[in-house]
Amino acid sequence: MQLMCDAIAVLGSRHGVLWDPPRRRCGIVRFDRHTRLTELHLRAGLVIDGKEYVLPLCPEGQVLDFHDQRMTPCTMSLIGIHAASTTKLKLTIVTPFRPRDGEFSTTPVIALRLTAQSFAGIFRWEKKTIDAKEAEIFLELSGPAVAAEESGPDCIDLLFNSVRSSTWDGMKDAWDAKTEDLPQRDRLVGLTGQRRGLRFTRKVTLADGEDQPLDVAWCTHSPPVLDLRGKRLPFRYARDLADLDAVAGWARANPTALFDNASRVDGIVSRNNCSASVNHLMAQTLHSWLINTWWATDGGRDIFAVWEGTCYMLSTLDVEYTQSPFYLAAWPDLLAYQLDLWADFAKDGRQSLGERAAGTACFPHDVGAHASISGQVYSHDMEVEETANWLILMYAYWRRTGDGALIEKHRKLIARAMAFLRLCDTTQTGAPDVGVANTIDDASPAIQFGKRQVYLAVKAMAAAAAWDDTKTAQQAGRLIEERGWLGDHFATLLEKSGALKNPWSGEEVQCDQIPGWDAPHIYTVNGMAVLDMVGVELPVDRDKVIADLKTATQRCLRQYGCVHSDFRNENPRQLEQMLGLAGVAQSPGWISMNMLRDIAAFYRGVDLRHLADRYWDWQTTTNTQEPKLFFETFNGNNLSFYPRGVAVWGYFDALAGLVIDRVGGIDRAKPAFAQVRVPRLFDADWKSGKCEVIQS
Repeated sequence: MQLMCDAIAVLGSRHGVLWDPPRRRCGIVRFDRHTRLTELHLRAGLVIDGKEYVLPLCPEGQVLDFHDQRMTPCTMSLIGIHAASTTKLKLTIVTPFRPRDGEFSTTPVIALRLTAQSFAGIFRWEKKTIDAKEAEIFLELSGPAVAAEESGPDCIDLLFNSVRSSTWDGMKDAWDAKTEDLPQRDRLVGLTGQRRGLRFTRKVTLADGEDQPLDVAWCTHSPPVLDLRGKRLPFRYARDLADLDAVAGWARANPTALFDNASRVDGIVSRNNCSASVNHLMAQTLHSWLINTWWATDGGRDIFAVWEGTCYMLSTLDVEYTQSPFYLAAWPDLLAYQLDLWADFAKDGRQSLGERAAGTACFPHDVGAHASISGQVYSHDMEVEETANWLILMYAYWRRTGDGALIEKHRKLIARAMAFLRLCDTTQTGAPDVGVANTIDDASPAIQFGKRQVYLAVKAMAAAAAWDDTKTAQQAGRLIEERGWLGDHFATLLEKSGALKNPWSGEEVQCDQIPGWDAPHIYTVNGMAVLDMVGVELPVDRDKVIADLKTATQRCLRQYGCVHSDFRNENPRQLEQMLGLAGVAQSPGWISMNMLRDIAAFYRGVDLRHLADRYWDWQTTTNTQEPKLFFETFNGNNLSFYPRGVAVWGYFDALAGLVIDRVGGIDRAKPAFAQVRVPRLFDADWKSGKCEVIQS
């Protein structure tokens, strides 16, 4: 694989490393913003024939002759070739990610393994001039603002500052945060080899190099950092590990645990015959999600939240909605924690609709930003979209897992949210016309804040269908088919004329014909994909939905995937208040929205598997030039280091046609395509590495 930026981190524990081998840079993942990581010089290399060579992870030293890179869900690896001695050097960094095991997965340890091994023959046509039998391999970590000191016979401590950002009452946007330095003391524990000064080394016999690794555990432990309404909460791992000494002790007692786990977890995920692009995306998107996660505790309650990449908002509801196929397929509890957290910040419906909405509730865009869970930071509400999102996710979680505790706890809130959605359809015809600004905030006015959007009409219909408001759902379905169907696709809006109110500026304009109202778009099925996983069929003609999928995909397709709609906005307006949240462009697209569309397509037998190559092309195009990790947006905007790409983890269920409804007693798989082979993640035994494989 080409050399490109990647990162690995521990779930929820704010501990990891980012590397950028094309620029010979690394950074420490901690509390800092993604673009301001503490610089790390990771010297991983070998001494052969008296000369020292390093992998391109530090600015100094002689690099090897050729490099290769690999990634799996639990690992990232960099390989270097020393041609003259036919030696291969490999560094692998591992995270303890194991779905459904919070204790293990949050252990604040990442492991580094360095191996050197000779290979048969020669490298290309290079003459072998060094007949080396042995070599010394070494690991050394430092940086301009990283101090290293000996701390024991097998230990080196790293001292540096990390910057915690938090919200404040007068902040103007998500970037306008107050900051504080938090001194960090990490510990490197040598698990094999020996410590020599401030580096770890091991002499290896090159013929048997894979069996002689240099293993180092990088341990950390931090005081409470994430705050909930001003109260700082301890990390999840603090339940089991009291301090840095305890973490280091765990690493010594479990020297191969992370590597063994990676073999099992990666082994389950790899039991598929999807393209290399899909498998690369499975790994890269998980890595990008991990660096955004926070997992703390408030007494006996788990507080789990996810940064929205470089926007730094916490648990953005629509972002988590898009990546919910990952949770529903692999780790539903992480969705449940957030459903409960969003409920804490539900809003009185009267804030949006006035007194007629007394007794109703709507949901926020997010629950805070940076290290502060304190309420919505985004500058305007998206009432219909986020309320429908919460209702759909609550239902999907309940049906998938059979766990009714959340709906019992929030039954009254569910009813209040449903009542709010009905009031947003002021004409009672089946499509919301107030509270309709949505989160597709770099799109044209028709897509972003048109009054009667097909996108939001389907979402509101999905919420109604889920929570037994059959009359409203059927009414919406009839309206969408009668007013939205244009022969081969569903329109963006159900009305071609009317008023548009810009939620950013408050400006309202009257249009005889709204530009782009009739354009095909990729959002018709956005409200369907999640419910497909639990077997809910919405009252819209299935054949029309399939035709819409095909037409919209064809007409919206560009180099790296599908843009929002086929309409090209010739007059995009960038307002000052949008900076740091959205960047306008003529025809932008979002990769994860493509992925969610693909999931709905697979469940309906529409084969869009080939598009993953385009998504991966965009990731390599960007990350070979600059550090971005999962780069959500193309043709404009800057949603990078983004978590939402884990939506791709829903591909396996969708390709298998897998429907699991524990409440209804339904568990069936019906692949729509020939020669599908995918693992069933939902009830995999991640600890033993065993799972069922679904094949057609």
